[in-house]
Amino acid sequence: MLRYTLKRLAIMPLLLWGIVTIAFFLSHSISSNPLASIVGTRNLGNADVVAAATQRWGLDKSLLQQYFIYIGNLLHGDLGTSFRTKEPVASDLSSRLPATLELALFALIIAVVLGIVLGVVAARNNGRLLDGALRTVALVGSSTPVFWVALLLLFVFYARLGIAAGPGRLSSRVDPPPHFTGMYTVDSLLVGNFPLFSDALSHLILPSIVMALPLLGTVIRMVRAQVLEEQSSDFVRTARAKGMTPSQVTNRHVVKNAITPVITVVGISVGMLIMGAVMVETIFTWNGIGTYAVEASRSLDFPAITGVCLVGGVIFLVSNLVTDIAYAIIDPRVRL
Repeated sequence: MLRYTLKRLAIMPLLLWGIVTIAFFLSHSISSNPLASIVGTRNLGNADVVAAATQRWGLDKSLLQQYFIYIGNLLHGDLGTSFRTKEPVASDLSSRLPATLELALFALIIAVVLGIVLGVVAARNNGRLLDGALRTVALVGSSTPVFWVALLLLFVFYARLGIAAGPGRLSSRVDPPPHFTGMYTVDSLLVGNFPLFSDALSHLILPSIVMALPLLGTVIRMVRAQVLEEQSSDFVRTARAKGMTPSQVTNRHVVKNAITPVITVVGISVGMLIMGAVMVETIFTWNGIGTYAVEASRSLDFPAITGVCLVGGVIFLVSNLVTDIAYAIIDPRVRL
């Protein structure tokens, strides 16, 4: 197990180098001029300003030279400076990432907890009306476009009924908590500000539900199928022969074995939730890494685009490694 982990860690820099290289050349392959976002459209006609900006940001060099300069800076921990914000990309990402992590983790909790519970309920009611209803919910949740669900929930629960919080991470007249983790719910609890925690939590509900629905449908279907498969196993028949009730067999033995494959789905979904939050963050005005990626793409902010890809690559690689290790720990057969 240790050798496997070390091998995975050793290959990570090579994979990240590949991700950065692809992102760099793809972003620079666009024919549009990034100088508009650097100097502004009004100054594009000023030759002196354009020349100074071109030299300042290294745009006068060849693409290959820019690439090697970027890689050299990256090896020293420098992700470059954003064309748009004029701030270090690492600083921008560190300030935006906690918001996305908070949203993604909350969505993950909803999807996993509800998915396991509803999947077990569906399996225990196999072929009945409740099973059919839950399978329909899973299918709809997995296939419905995220942007449509987000707009629908905002219209119904915020605009019409007024029972849910609107876009943004906090209400307009509420100040954010002191910065510890960057996650408003966690930081508000750390300072004991429960009204602020309630406000931050209320703004998390709608966007996290929207993000959780596709994963929720997948978990429900997977748990249901695994529970039904485990119920026909020899150890289940043995447990019933010893006098255990169906509920005891399901809760003590079947569920434990059935949720093991869910770990793989959850591990992969962590990266997908974090890096796939672009649509949800845009609709809900969530100031996270997704909206940062959109803003960087619109302004051809090459350093920011490459930085987002690098962070996404790190998240995917780490989440997959942790998933494989956790799977091996839970299921001894994998280690053997």
